[in-house]
Amino acid sequence: MISVRIHGRGGQGVKKAAQILARAAYLAGYQTQDFALYGAERKGAPVTSFVRIDKKGINTRGYVWEPDFIIVLDDTLELSCHLKGRKKTTKELINTDQKLPIKVPYCHVDATGIAVKELGKNIPNIALLGGFVKIFKPITLENLEKAVEIELGKKHPEATKKNIRAAKQCYDKVVC
Repeated sequence: MISVRIHGRGGQGVKKAAQILARAAYLAGYQTQDFALYGAERKGAPVTSFVRIDKKGINTRGYVWEPDFIIVLDDTLELSCHLKGRKKTTKELINTDQKLPIKVPYCHVDATGIAVKELGKNIPNIALLGGFVKIFKPITLENLEKAVEIELGKKHPEATKKNIRAAKQCYDKVVC
Protein backbone atom coordinates (compact mmCIF):
# COMPACT_ATOMS: atom_id res chain seq x y z
CA MET A 1 0.00 0.00 0.00
CA ILE A 2 1.19 3.52 -0.83
CA SER A 3 0.35 6.25 1.68
CA VAL A 4 0.44 9.99 1.07
CA ARG A 5 0.19 12.78 3.60
CA ILE A 6 -0.65 16.29 2.38
CA HIS A 7 0.09 19.38 4.51
CA GLY A 8 -1.09 22.91 3.88
CA ARG A 9 -3.22 25.71 5.19
CA GLY A 10 -6.96 26.24 5.11
CA GLY A 11 -7.94 27.80 1.80
CA GLN A 12 -5.15 26.17 -0.23
CA GLY A 13 -7.21 23.17 -1.25
CA VAL A 14 -5.60 20.48 0.92
CA LYS A 15 -8.75 18.38 1.15
CA LYS A 16 -9.55 18.83 -2.54
CA ALA A 17 -5.97 17.81 -3.42
CA ALA A 18 -6.49 14.51 -1.58
CA GLN A 19 -9.80 13.93 -3.36
CA ILE A 20 -8.31 14.64 -6.79
CA LEU A 21 -5.21 12.53 -6.11
CA ALA A 22 -7.40 9.62 -4.98
CA ARG A 23 -9.60 10.01 -8.08
CA ALA A 24 -6.51 10.05 -10.34
CA ALA A 25 -5.21 6.88 -8.68
CA TYR A 26 -8.62 5.26 -9.09
CA LEU A 27 -8.57 6.13 -12.79
CA ALA A 28 -5.12 4.50 -12.96
CA GLY A 29 -6.64 1.24 -11.69
CA TYR A 30 -6.06 1.50 -7.94
CA GLN A 31 -8.30 1.23 -4.88
CA THR A 32 -8.16 4.46 -2.92
CA GLN A 33 -9.07 6.12 0.34
CA ASP A 34 -8.84 9.83 1.17
CA PHE A 35 -9.76 11.84 4.24
CA ALA A 36 -8.77 15.02 6.07
CA LEU A 37 -7.76 16.06 9.57
CA TYR A 38 -8.91 19.51 10.66
CA GLY A 39 -7.86 21.65 13.56
CA ALA A 40 -9.38 25.09 13.65
CA GLU A 41 -11.53 25.30 10.53
CA ARG A 42 -10.46 28.68 9.28
CA LYS A 43 -8.46 30.14 6.43
CA GLY A 44 -4.75 29.89 7.12
CA ALA A 45 -4.96 27.22 9.83
CA PRO A 46 -2.82 24.09 9.30
CA VAL A 47 -4.71 21.27 7.57
CA THR A 48 -3.62 17.71 6.80
CA SER A 49 -5.16 15.23 4.39
CA PHE A 50 -4.32 11.61 3.72
CA VAL A 51 -4.53 9.29 0.73
CA ARG A 52 -4.02 5.54 0.58
CA ILE A 53 -3.48 3.80 -2.76
CA ASP A 54 -3.33 0.05 -3.38
CA LYS A 55 -4.08 -2.51 -6.06
CA LYS A 56 -6.03 -4.51 -3.44
CA GLY A 57 -8.83 -3.37 -1.16
CA ILE A 58 -7.85 -1.02 1.67
CA ASN A 59 -8.96 -2.16 5.11
CA THR A 60 -6.68 0.12 7.13
CA ARG A 61 -8.32 3.07 8.86
CA GLY A 62 -6.86 6.00 10.75
CA TYR A 63 -4.23 8.61 10.08
CA VAL A 64 -1.08 8.03 8.06
CA TRP A 65 1.77 8.20 10.57
CA GLU A 66 4.63 6.97 8.34
CA PRO A 67 3.86 8.07 4.77
CA ASP A 68 5.59 6.95 1.62
CA PHE A 69 5.07 10.44 0.17
CA ILE A 70 4.63 13.84 1.77
CA ILE A 71 3.24 16.78 -0.18
CA VAL A 72 3.64 20.24 1.37
CA LEU A 73 1.50 23.01 -0.11
CA ASP A 74 2.93 25.78 2.09
CA ASP A 75 6.63 26.07 2.91
CA THR A 76 5.91 28.36 5.88
CA LEU A 77 4.48 25.46 7.88
CA GLU A 78 6.50 24.30 10.86
CA LEU A 79 9.02 21.78 9.49
CA SER A 80 8.48 19.37 12.38
CA CYS A 81 4.87 18.91 11.23
CA HIS A 82 5.62 17.39 7.87
CA LEU A 83 8.92 15.72 8.76
CA LYS A 84 7.32 13.76 11.62
CA GLY A 85 7.00 10.05 10.83
CA ARG A 86 9.21 10.33 7.75
CA LYS A 87 10.87 7.06 6.81
CA LYS A 88 14.25 6.78 5.06
CA THR A 89 12.37 5.91 1.88
CA THR A 90 9.77 8.70 2.14
CA LYS A 91 9.76 11.07 -0.81
CA GLU A 92 8.78 14.66 -0.17
CA LEU A 93 7.46 17.28 -2.58
CA ILE A 94 7.44 20.87 -1.32
CA ASN A 95 5.85 23.91 -2.88
CA THR A 96 8.71 26.40 -2.61
CA ASP A 97 10.86 28.72 -4.65
CA GLN A 98 13.77 28.70 -2.20
CA LYS A 99 16.26 26.33 -0.58
CA LEU A 100 14.85 25.08 2.71
CA PRO A 101 16.86 24.37 5.88
CA ILE A 102 16.03 20.67 6.04
CA LYS A 103 18.58 17.88 6.00
CA VAL A 104 16.55 15.35 4.07
CA PRO A 105 16.31 15.15 0.30
CA TYR A 106 13.18 16.65 -1.20
CA CYS A 107 11.69 17.59 -4.53
CA HIS A 108 10.35 21.08 -5.09
CA VAL A 109 8.53 23.34 -7.51
CA ASP A 110 7.13 26.87 -7.22
CA ALA A 111 3.49 25.82 -7.46
CA THR A 112 2.37 29.06 -5.81
CA GLY A 113 4.02 31.18 -8.49
CA ILE A 114 2.50 29.04 -11.22
CA ALA A 115 -0.96 28.99 -9.59
CA VAL A 116 -0.98 32.76 -9.10
CA LYS A 117 0.03 33.25 -12.73
CA GLU A 118 -2.61 30.83 -14.08
CA LEU A 119 -5.46 31.23 -11.57
CA GLY A 120 -4.81 34.66 -10.15
CA LYS A 121 -4.98 33.09 -6.65
CA ASN A 122 -2.68 31.30 -4.22
CA ILE A 123 -4.40 27.92 -4.51
CA PRO A 124 -1.47 25.64 -5.43
CA ASN A 125 -3.09 22.27 -4.74
CA ILE A 126 -3.75 20.99 -8.26
CA ALA A 127 -0.62 22.61 -9.67
CA LEU A 128 1.49 20.76 -7.09
CA LEU A 129 -0.24 17.47 -7.92
CA GLY A 130 1.22 17.89 -11.41
CA GLY A 131 4.67 17.72 -9.82
CA PHE A 132 3.60 14.75 -7.73
CA VAL A 133 2.54 12.61 -10.70
CA LYS A 134 5.95 13.28 -12.27
CA ILE A 135 7.50 11.65 -9.18
CA PHE A 136 4.88 8.93 -8.64
CA LYS A 137 4.87 7.22 -12.04
CA PRO A 138 1.84 4.88 -11.64
CA ILE A 139 -0.47 7.90 -11.94
CA THR A 140 -0.11 9.67 -15.26
CA LEU A 141 -0.62 13.32 -16.07
CA GLU A 142 -3.61 12.17 -18.15
CA ASN A 143 -5.12 10.45 -15.08
CA LEU A 144 -4.68 13.69 -13.15
CA GLU A 145 -6.26 15.79 -15.91
CA LYS A 146 -9.29 13.49 -16.04
CA ALA A 147 -9.62 13.57 -12.23
CA VAL A 148 -9.56 17.39 -12.25
CA GLU A 149 -12.23 17.42 -14.96
CA ILE A 150 -14.42 15.04 -12.94
CA GLU A 151 -13.97 16.88 -9.62
CA LEU A 152 -14.18 20.47 -10.92
CA GLY A 153 -15.30 20.43 -14.55
CA LYS A 154 -19.06 20.80 -14.46
CA LYS A 155 -19.17 23.46 -11.75
CA HIS A 156 -16.00 25.35 -12.68
CA PRO A 157 -15.04 24.75 -16.35
CA GLU A 158 -12.72 27.77 -16.63
CA ALA A 159 -10.93 26.97 -13.35
CA THR A 160 -10.54 23.39 -14.58
CA LYS A 161 -8.64 24.54 -17.68
CA LYS A 162 -6.43 26.88 -15.68
CA ASN A 163 -5.64 24.24 -13.05
CA ILE A 164 -4.74 21.69 -15.71
CA ARG A 165 -2.36 24.21 -17.33
CA ALA A 166 -0.78 24.88 -13.92
CA ALA A 167 -0.42 21.13 -13.23
CA LYS A 168 1.32 20.62 -16.57
CA GLN A 169 3.76 23.40 -15.78
CA CYS A 170 4.60 21.93 -12.38
CA TYR A 171 5.01 18.51 -14.03
CA ASP A 172 7.61 20.03 -16.35
CA LYS A 173 9.38 22.14 -13.68
CA VAL A 174 9.59 19.87 -10.61
CA VAL A 175 13.19 19.41 -9.41
CA CYS A 176 14.43 16.47 -7.35
